[in-house]
Amino acid sequence: MHNHNHHSNENRAQFAFENASITAGFYETLLMNANVWIAFLDPKGCVIVWNKAAEDISGYTESEVRGSREVWKKLYPDPPYREVVTQKIDDAIQNRQNLENFETVIHTKGGKQKEISWNTREILAEDGEITGYITIGRDITEVVSLGKKFRTLLMNANVWIAFLDAETRVEVWNSAAEEISGFTAEEVTGSNDIWKKLYPDPEYRKDVTTKIIDIISRTKDLENFESRIHTKDGHEKIISWNTRELDSDEGKTLGFILIGRDITKEKKLHAEIIEYIGESAMRLKNPVEVIKNNMDEIITRLENDECTTDDLILQIKIQTKNAEKIIENLYELNKAVSLAFEDMPPELKRYLSE
Repeated sequence: MHNHNHHSNENRAQFAFENASITAGFYETLLMNANVWIAFLDPKGCVIVWNKAAEDISGYTESEVRGSREVWKKLYPDPPYREVVTQKIDDAIQNRQNLENFETVIHTKGGKQKEISWNTREILAEDGEITGYITIGRDITEVVSLGKKFRTLLMNANVWIAFLDAETRVEVWNSAAEEISGFTAEEVTGSNDIWKKLYPDPEYRKDVTTKIIDIISRTKDLENFESRIHTKDGHEKIISWNTRELDSDEGKTLGFILIGRDITKEKKLHAEIIEYIGESAMRLKNPVEVIKNNMDEIITRLENDECTTDDLILQIKIQTKNAEKIIENLYELNKAVSLAFEDMPPELKRYLSE
């Protein structure tokens, strides 16, 4: 009896498909030559139609799979994995739901692994009974591979990269974000509490937030915006942020991509260089003024014929000594600057030591 029903269902499915094809032979040609895997299955999962793309992607020809459901065991040779996949499909069937973008890994006849994104829909007869299922599979192996490579690059980039949803909840937090902030991805993902920890002072946090909202509402992105954060271990760091709002095609905000550069050392270096330059100016001001005053005095004496040649030579020698002291001061300063700033750009070091 069960067997009779099975054949009856298969025949009905066959008839349903063939009947549809007779009324639209053109569509059958399209279906068989489409560049996506298209299969028509009877209610038991036996293959009735298996198009050319199904053959190309899986490696199994239509004649090998038609009228049987054995191909699924071959595509999913690992029993536990096959069970997981089957359970997901069964749940969808039980709940009369279509499967959309359901991703699985198949084993082709040639032994390769491929990632397929499935969309499955039930086909109903006029009396509402299921006559079978239309299954469409897209080979996304290369897309997934590219996605994984991109994710690896993103997660290991040497700048802080985070992706936030529209409510500023963290969805992606790369390893540089972990290193700079001290907070792990596990601690921050799925929540937006991290901003209170990075900006513990309510006033400063409000100030930063207001500025960011104001800029993003006007320009959709933020460039080289600097803010001071508190790391997990209590250190203060200065971060230069670049932020871009991501919108859907309908203009709805999907979220924000955040790129942060730790510029704490640069800022410290910059401040120290300014301090050194200020200090050097003070140290040089005195001897330079002495030389200027002395030279003015010599000029006045020469104009009034109050200066002999011997006097002039002596005065110039004194000024030369003063000038040598200035050169010594500069040399010492250059040495100090070069030693103090190991991270200094080579061009600047070269300039200071010349």
